[in-house]
Amino acid sequence: MVVKDENGERIRFGRAQKFRLSPKGSEAEAAYTLMVARARDGEGRAQFDSARAAWSTPLGLTPEDGLFLVEFGQGERTIAEAVRGLDNCATPKEVKVAVERLLGCGMLEPVPAAPVEPAAPPRRYW
Repeated sequence: MVVKDENGERIRFGRAQKFRLSPKGSEAEAAYTLMVARARDGEGRAQFDSARAAWSTPLGLTPEDGLFLVEFGQGERTIAEAVRGLDNCATPKEVKVAVERLLGCGMLEPVPAAPVEPAAPPRRYW
C-alpha cells in the first residue's frame, strides 16, 4: 500500500503493518455507532442510508467508511485481519482503498513498530 506524507513523499506499508483509529477516528466511530443505533428504530433501509450520508458528509467520508471504522475500532489490525473481520462485507482491495482514504483524512494511523531489542553479546565461557 502506498500513502503520501505531508511533503508528498510516498510512504509504503508492509503486509504486517497494523493500523488503529486515531482520536479523530474514534470520535467518528462513536458517532457512527450511535447513528446506527438510532437508525434501527427507523423506517427501513432508505432512512438508514440517509442517516449514513448525514453522518459521513460533514466528516468528508463515504457512508461505507463507518463499517471500516468500526472494524479498526475493535483493535489494531492489519489489512488481512480487517478483511477477515469484515467477513465478506468488503474485498481486500476495498479494504486497502478504505485504509488509504482513512489514513489520508486522519481517521486511521499506523501502529509504530515495536523496537527491536539488540541482540545480546555472545557469552564467553573461558
